[in-house]
Amino acid sequence: PDHGLDLAEKDFTVNTVAGAMKSFFSELPEPLVPYAMQVELVEARSDGHFWNVPCRVSQQHRVNLMTSENLSICFWPTLMRPDFSTMDALTATRTYQTIIELFIHQCPFFF
Repeated sequence: PDHGLDLAEKDFTVNTVAGAMKSFFSELPEPLVPYAMQVELVEARSDGHFWNVPCRVSQQHRVNLMTSENLSICFWPTLMRPDFSTMDALTATRTYQTIIELFIHQCPFFF
């Protein structure tokens, strides 16, 4: 497959691209968010009170300088506990951090 495809150069509408993505994801053998993780996310939803604390702190970032990014840098190693004995975990640290940042920043949406 051509991973260098630039959709902006093509004459596709937004609806065409969105429809193709929806079709692709619906044909995967397992959902993008695996079934096992869905249960965990539902349980995490009920424990959303944890996420309210960093969310409220980040909302005051002009005073305390703790943006959702800064908080995620502090918390991601504890919350995700990657196995640092593998090179994959070491190269994915920025990805892990951005996942926690997303949860903090979008807390009202997720929880």
